[in-house]
Amino acid sequence: MKKEYTIKLKETMLDSEDADKLVIMPYHQADLKRHNHHFFELVYITGGTAVHTLNDISTSLKEGDYFIVDFGSEHSYEDSRDLTLINCLFLPEIIDDTLRDCCSFETLIHGCMLRYYKLYLGRTAANQIFHDEDGRIFRLLNGMTKEYQEKKVGYTEIFRCRLLEILILTMRNIVDSTYGMHNSTMVLNAIQYINGNYQNQKILSGFCEQFHFSPQYVSRRFKQETGFTIKEYLQKVRMEKSCELLSGSDMFISEIAQAVGYTDVKFFNVLFRRTLKMSPREYRKISS
Repeated sequence: MKKEYTIKLKETMLDSEDADKLVIMPYHQADLKRHNHHFFELVYITGGTAVHTLNDISTSLKEGDYFIVDFGSEHSYEDSRDLTLINCLFLPEIIDDTLRDCCSFETLIHGCMLRYYKLYLGRTAANQIFHDEDGRIFRLLNGMTKEYQEKKVGYTEIFRCRLLEILILTMRNIVDSTYGMHNSTMVLNAIQYINGNYQNQKILSGFCEQFHFSPQYVSRRFKQETGFTIKEYLQKVRMEKSCELLSGSDMFISEIAQAVGYTDVKFFNVLFRRTLKMSPREYRKISS
């Protein structure tokens, strides 16, 4: 039974230091009642169909779809018809041992990938459905399955690298879809202006003066097309820049706060923790 299988995997993964931190195998999925678990689950549909409900949102699954179930999220399968999948269950320390206590996918992404993604706008890859257009995700998972079965020397490092590649490709998908929503040159110019002038205290007025728009018009269009206010997007850019400086320089945290546009280091620390769920010092430790 799938329920017994899931519980057994959970016990295998969590009970001892020597247990596997990643388990991956093909599976024939029958209907399954709503459940959750204390690890991350990456599911790739290899055949058949089903209705998948994740945190009360139902979606029809088909071959090539894949999704990541966040730590503690609830999901179920109904109306399964010849549904086959690759099931990859993993703990965060398979990627980085310093993430051992990570209990959310957002924190995992912030901890191990944010500094690579200047365009990442805070949209999580967890709990939404993606489609593997070119089969690249399937090939990575298929290779991981073979490595898990053979368990040759270095297979855990291959897991880490391929899992990171899957996460990066998925985040790229989010970034591409985000930029696809921008229909106006004005908004694209605003994004470029903020990315290049994020240290400035009067970012909106500076943009409006240079491009001859009213602040009200820019604010309204920016929110409509990106889903973020100017202030929210500016904050995200500043956080991303501070992550780069924390992981790539020896600057003091107070100097980094000044460099990204914050004169009050205490406010910077509070904002950083609120955004990334960890302090600047903790981020520097796991990213160095």
